[in-house]
Amino acid sequence: MLEINPLVRKEALEERTYQLKVAGEAVKRNTLVVLPTALGKTVIAALVASHFLYWYSGNKVLVMAPTRPLVLQHRDTFFRILRLRPQDVQVLTGKRPPEYRLHVWNGPARLYFATPQVVHNDHKLGLRLSDFSLLIFDECHRARKNYAYTKVAEAYHRESPHPIILGLTASPGADRKKIKEICSALYVEHVEARTEEDPDVKPYVSPIAVEWKFLRLPESYQNLKKVLRDMLDERLRKLCSMGAIKKDPRYIFRSDLLKLGEELRYRIGETPVDEERSRFFGVLIVQSSALTLYHALELLESQGAHSLRCFLKRVETGEKLSHRSIAKELASKGVYRLLDSLEEHPKLSALREVLTTQLSKNPSSNAIVFTQYRDTSSYLSERLSEMGISCARFIGQTDKKGDEGLTQEEQAKLLERFRKGEFKVLVATSIAEEGLDVPSVDLIVFYEPVPSEIRYIQRRGRTGRKRFGRVVILAAEDTIDMTYLRRSRKMAERMKTMVRGLNLELKPILRTGSLEKRPMPEDLILEAEKYVPGIEEGGEEPPSEVGKVWEEKNLGEFSREVRKASKRILERILRTPGISLAELTNELMADGLDYGMAKAAVKRLKDENQVVVLGEKVFPYGAEMAKKGSRPTHVFEVERILPGKAVLFVDEKWRAVLLPEDYVGPRHLLRKGTKFRAVSELYRLNGKFHARIYGVESIE
Repeated sequence: MLEINPLVRKEALEERTYQLKVAGEAVKRNTLVVLPTALGKTVIAALVASHFLYWYSGNKVLVMAPTRPLVLQHRDTFFRILRLRPQDVQVLTGKRPPEYRLHVWNGPARLYFATPQVVHNDHKLGLRLSDFSLLIFDECHRARKNYAYTKVAEAYHRESPHPIILGLTASPGADRKKIKEICSALYVEHVEARTEEDPDVKPYVSPIAVEWKFLRLPESYQNLKKVLRDMLDERLRKLCSMGAIKKDPRYIFRSDLLKLGEELRYRIGETPVDEERSRFFGVLIVQSSALTLYHALELLESQGAHSLRCFLKRVETGEKLSHRSIAKELASKGVYRLLDSLEEHPKLSALREVLTTQLSKNPSSNAIVFTQYRDTSSYLSERLSEMGISCARFIGQTDKKGDEGLTQEEQAKLLERFRKGEFKVLVATSIAEEGLDVPSVDLIVFYEPVPSEIRYIQRRGRTGRKRFGRVVILAAEDTIDMTYLRRSRKMAERMKTMVRGLNLELKPILRTGSLEKRPMPEDLILEAEKYVPGIEEGGEEPPSEVGKVWEEKNLGEFSREVRKASKRILERILRTPGISLAELTNELMADGLDYGMAKAAVKRLKDENQVVVLGEKVFPYGAEMAKKGSRPTHVFEVERILPGKAVLFVDEKWRAVLLPEDYVGPRHLLRKGTKFRAVSELYRLNGKFHARIYGVESIE
């Protein structure tokens, strides 16, 4: 069991034995923690982080999460649990430029929160992962294939002499191959898994009642279902006759069609012979048509007329050859006529009954209705509002035809309104399943079962966090709903069994060094006391505001330092035109500037047209103009600075006046005695020589 150190605010922590046990194991080796939603994975992460931050003060800790809102949420949670000063903590996401991020990575902060893609990108630019004693991967079931988590973990394992990884997830999935892939990607040596039924967890779990409501489709649905099924079966038989799928057409499912599509695209890309490619394209058209019809059938059965109509409208206007041929066939078989005669899907009345019953029994309660389709979410929120149920629609950021997504700021505001009770029901797509600070609710409704055990667990975990929760799953009888319902329940149980057996297969990794034990100075911990978050008590700024103020201060200081650095850099480039970027950067770093600030200063000069970067060398902008020879070059020496003008010696022969509007170059060169060469021209104005400077070539 982990010993709580002085960095942890005991008053902010409900000590749970299972959290301390899990954290105690996680500080020893790379650990995968599998824990249902709302049982405190972030608390475990904070406890593990506190161990390394306190005992190994010469190293840093990195916490990663897939989305910016979740990154910020973790930062706030850590601030509540741990004694931290604002300068100890940094948040880095794609909202900040890479030069600033590189500067911050090299700064004095010790605890970093970031998205994995940012870490991966910055590592390619020079981020040293060997500085970190611990890397935390939240929602780590994503650590597969080419996701950034896998690349970050591989680099950390390669560079750090003593890597420690903590992976957190509510569900790693039920596919044995995929679970092993996650463990391999994160170099997992040990698994700590808990369920609501475990003795040390059970006292902290609010019961969740799960109900299934089975609904029979009206006769009008059966007629349209038969037409679509016949069209689909015709294409499935054709795929079998082509030899594309060796399976009874009755048992070909969406997954088979998706797999076939991947294989065909791979073969088309790898086949040089036009005749063979043409044959593969022919099969691909049939596969695409079958997949379209499969989706249409699923929408009819599980969603109803509105979502199917929206989908078919996109098919009609689509550019795919398979879509155009299907659209004609749908019209000829009377599909659109049958679609217009469909009754309301029985799920809508069932949903209304579930929600009104819940809200009448407990007017203060709230609910989330999950659907995986945007069209359905739009329709449901509109219909529920017409029924007098206060609701709002919660979708992702991506814009789709005629349907703008929500920005992260809009999502955060909507969730805050929901939290305050401004509306009772949130109609959400999969965006609310993970990665956002969605508040706990009294009721969760699955508008359709989901085939993924991960998504089933994530949805279910949005209720029963602090009080009794209720889950209602709507399923249409004799449809794909029933298949998905059976699959998700079966796979969730299978996942539990597989996860528990993993420790028999995992092996320790080789570490080439050890961490230097150096406890954190007591005075720094005492200093952090004044940053106690006071959200409950009042009078103190919440962590998000403290972090925001500190970040703005850092950005301001960074901008000022970059401005100063750019002057030094430009002077160096003017004295040595064609200096290499590497040599320039090394000189700056030797003078105390970090790599990120050096890059930002060079970028600033490029943006201001003061320098040109060619390959790995940097030239003054004027030097490049001089090469082109479009204008003459003169040598200038500043004789005097007067109000609104300067007097210059030109080529040691005559004097010329320089007006502010005639000078394109670094202002700091306009000092008495400075001598420089520049691309320029001379002209007369009111009987006096004037100089017009287009670009400084070098300092003499």
